[in-house]
Amino acid sequence: VKPKGVTMTVLLAKAAAMALAQHPVVNASCKDGKSFTYNSNINIAVAVAMDGGLITPVLQNVDK
Repeated sequence: VKPKGVTMTVLLAKAAAMALAQHPVVNASCKDGKSFTYNSNINIAVAVAMDGGLITPVLQNVDK
């Protein structure tokens, strides 16, 4: 897959986004303990190890 420029990370991010789109309760939050807020955007953070530490860039609107 990688010789053509597509990495496993991108494929896993897309698969996670598709799963979140099919199961929106997993992409929801509960602040008051009673009601859920469903997020309309699907954003995924990807952890990247660097010499100076760990960074987590966010891929926004991965489902689009």
